[in-house]
Amino acid sequence: MITRLHTLSTSVKLILPRYLNSLTISDLSYLQDINESSAVEGGNTNAVTATVTSSGPGYAIAGASSFASGQATYAGTQTNTNVQNIGLFKSSTADATARAFAQTGNQIAISSSSSTSIWLSITSP
Repeated sequence: MITRLHTLSTSVKLILPRYLNSLTISDLSYLQDINESSAVEGGNTNAVTATVTSSGPGYAIAGASSFASGQATYAGTQTNTNVQNIGLFKSSTADATARAFAQTGNQIAISSSSSTSIWLSITSP
């Protein structure tokens, strides 16, 4: 893909900063064509996620991690644990979610991970 680039002439470069606040562009004939261009090349693009959960009598554990590398990135995690003892009913739950996104040029990496653990106990009287 070849992109045509333009540069301002030297006189416009010197005058433009003084009039930037009230600039109205009406004639672009002063722009010069540049016939050289190069593709923008990005570096590595990576997205990695991991989650782990465990639950049992009286405990709930949730862990999540996410990693993203590139020019534009997003990495997010969420964990939730709950332990309940209500009379004859006992429960433990653990949830973990991780998401990662990275983009460099036309390279895109996406990763998602989730884990859920549930432990229940109902005893009779």
